[in-house]
Order: sequence, then structure tokens, then C-alpha cells
Amino acid sequence: MTLTQSHSNSRTRRVRLLERLAEARDNTDAIFRISRPEVLYDRPIPERHRIVFYIGHLEAFDWNLLSDRALSLRPFHPAFYKLFAFGIDPLGGGLPNDRPSDWLSLEELSRYNA
Repeated sequence: MTLTQSHSNSRTRRVRLLERLAEARDNTDAIFRISRPEVLYDRPIPERHRIVFYIGHLEAFDWNLLSDRALSLRPFHPAFYKLFAFGIDPLGGGLPNDRPSDWLSLEELSRYNA
């Protein structure tokens, strides 16, 4: 295999990876669209994050796994990356006590995810 062929194969794998990632994101976005926007700030399980966290978390998780390793990119919004990588964890091991207003609006979240 020549260097040109190797580069072409690497590029093809990258394109396929990005296509599969876009398809997976379309599927998860469809799941989140099932919920009414106002319930996205609820916490159905007291010990877990609000639903809105998971919308951003999927992007941060993908970024964490792929950006540095596969794409050689750095976080473009470090504060949001950290928020959605880890969430707003409770202090002292208690239940989360964040408020819906502590999270991004759906418009901000949409811009982050885009």
C-alpha cells in the first residue's frame, strides 16, 4: 500500500465515522423530540441529571471520544464541554440541587450541539 492509498483509506474511514455519528445523533434527537420541551428540565429520577443534561452530554461524550483521537480537534466551548461532560454534581454526596435555570436554554443547547 502506498502512502497515498493509506491517506485515502484514512480519509474514507473518517468520512464513514462522521456519517455514522450523524446518523446516531439523528436517532437520539428523534427520541428527545418525543418529549415536550418543558419536561426536558425535569429530573424523572431524583439521583440523576435533568433530561436536558443528556441532550448536551451526548455531544460532549462524542467530542471527548473522537475529537482528540480521530479528528485532532480541541473543545470549541470549554465551559459547555465541561458542563455536559460532568454535569452539575451534588456537593457532599447528596441529591442534586441544581435548578432548571442553571442549565442552557434549548436555543443555546441547539447552537452548542450544532
